[in-house]
Amino acid sequence: MTLPAPALSPLSPHRRKLQAAARVTFGGLLVAALTGAMACNGDEPAGVGPGITAVEVHPASLYLEVGATAPLQIFGRKADGTITDEMTPKWSVSDPSKASVSTAGVLTALANGSAQVTGSVGSFKSTSSVTIVSGQRPVKTWGLDTQGLTEVSLLAVWAASPTSVFAGGQEGIILRWTGGGWSTMATGTRETIVGIWGTSESNVFAVGTNGLVLHYDGAAWTAMASGTTNTLLEVWGLDATHVYAVGAGGSMLRFDGAQWAPMTNNGNTEIWGVWGWSPTNLMAVGQNGAILRFDGTAWTAMPSPTTTALFGVWGNTPNNVYAVGVEGMVLHFDGTNWQNVESPTRKHLFGIWGGAPNDIYAVGNTGEIIHFDGASWSTVANAPSRQNLRAIWGAGGQTFVAGWSGTVARGSITQWNTLVTAPTLFSVWATGSGSGYAVGLGGLILRRDASGWKPEPVPPANDLYGVSGSGPTNVYAVGDTGTVLHFDGVRWSSIASPRSLLYRSVWTIDRDLTYIVGAEGTILRANGEAVSSVTSPTTRFLRSVWGSAPNDVYAVGDTGTIIHFDGSKWTSMASGTAFLLRAVWGSGSKDVFAVGEGGTVLRYDGVRWYALPNPTTKALRAVWGTGPTDVYAAGEDGVLFRFNGGTWTALDSRTTQILLGLSGEIDSRVFAVGGTATVMAADR
Repeated sequence: MTLPAPALSPLSPHRRKLQAAARVTFGGLLVAALTGAMACNGDEPAGVGPGITAVEVHPASLYLEVGATAPLQIFGRKADGTITDEMTPKWSVSDPSKASVSTAGVLTALANGSAQVTGSVGSFKSTSSVTIVSGQRPVKTWGLDTQGLTEVSLLAVWAASPTSVFAGGQEGIILRWTGGGWSTMATGTRETIVGIWGTSESNVFAVGTNGLVLHYDGAAWTAMASGTTNTLLEVWGLDATHVYAVGAGGSMLRFDGAQWAPMTNNGNTEIWGVWGWSPTNLMAVGQNGAILRFDGTAWTAMPSPTTTALFGVWGNTPNNVYAVGVEGMVLHFDGTNWQNVESPTRKHLFGIWGGAPNDIYAVGNTGEIIHFDGASWSTVANAPSRQNLRAIWGAGGQTFVAGWSGTVARGSITQWNTLVTAPTLFSVWATGSGSGYAVGLGGLILRRDASGWKPEPVPPANDLYGVSGSGPTNVYAVGDTGTVLHFDGVRWSSIASPRSLLYRSVWTIDRDLTYIVGAEGTILRANGEAVSSVTSPTTRFLRSVWGSAPNDVYAVGDTGTIIHFDGSKWTSMASGTAFLLRAVWGSGSKDVFAVGEGGTVLRYDGVRWYALPNPTTKALRAVWGTGPTDVYAAGEDGVLFRFNGGTWTALDSRTTQILLGLSGEIDSRVFAVGGTATVMAADR
């Protein structure tokens, strides 16, 4: 008779006893030996409690390496349906040469093979199948395979020349590029950098939160007195003695070559952008459609055709000025009036810059870049990133854009390429021979070959959270807003999907079968480039999917949700936990692992899910292995563990970045991916 697993809360007496037993029995042979509990067969009479109608040993099956130990537990069900572990079982093993079991139910693997362990309580009996295998060779020391420079949002960029670029953003970060590798500069501040401008690479200004003004003299950044604590949102100038900074609270400042001083401005509207033709002809734009003009004496309001926020302004003459803002707004000033211009986008635009009146760019959310050719604005089809872009500048025929996840790209109307980026990577899939794919924020797909990890050319995509494939000519990547990408061995293409929701995970078993799961309990089935919806038994967020076969597929998600596909339909399974489950993986139909919040680890033994001792209190975000005695789990702060069938062992991941994905190859390399475009790797 099969009993459902008892629903034990983390605070129940039964759960506390299980955890206490696990702490002792998972300690190894020494503790058992010292307590005299190493007999192969218990010889004390078994006692059965009143009202017991059936018993069952947990787990129903397990795998151990030779020399490893694991605790067994016996539960009884009473006639009224209640579950109890208040029993004294008698334990025996079918083949004492393969395994032994103590009176406390501690199983010890002795030699390769299999055995049946029987727990008896009175006339009731139940068995557990144990398979003993040689120890799988664990991976060697973990090391950094690749990592980005910074994942902060970059909000400013300025170029002194095509090979001298500054980009700034959160946490006081300023990056420098001189044509080779990018590097971080010492700024002495944690304030957010929002604007950068200079007259040369040895005379650069940066502004930001809390009235921050920094100056770079070619050797070091130093703080300047601004006279305000308001956030400064932009800095721009005509020359070394006419530098202007604008920002919150209507802040308007001018640097005259010696000091910063306030300019006359009677308003307190937040000002986001400034540009000018001469010291007596400046323009600024900001919140609520504000457009201001400076005549050499004071800033005054100009009639504006909008009441929505304007974030950037640029012109090439006093009679040809453009401003951009929310929902793709583009305005043009002809020397007399500001007017709306037809825009090709509805995405927020945050920066504008031009090299000529017929070569103007504006940038904005989800990597949007639009271009004006002198006649009309159009969307740049080959934009290099889907990261939100916040700033743009150009020099010497090269245009630079900057945005989220530490991204800076360079290009022109015909070709763009990303120079530096470090988005969080959420998933990795190893394809064999040390190669693989990793996906992350901003639609980034990295591919590893013999020379390392490189960005893949992909169609415009939202944030990506999952990647899987059946081979080099059949790879899927899934993500936000219904994004499904497919690689056929030649190129990535975007596939229409039936729902515009966040897809969190994808699992591929062969060329004809792929499952995708995500928000609102979504389950999709893909075959080539055809994607269809599947009836789901839940509306809870599903965060991971894996299967051992087409008729044995599992998905896990919020509040302990676990569902299973048997080849006919998906059904819910009892997990025994309400913790959010982040990932699922197994070595077979009787050995499946799920991990999640609070260090939760569950294992499915072919009959039921049960809790393993938590190896940590930190959230576990990924699980993967080569077999039942070589399982890895990773998560917050770079925690990494290996399970040998009986015990979790902490490993040194060599990183404190959150680890969100695991994958590898049997007898070869294992990858872990996470924050700041980090990829850790270990070989056997």
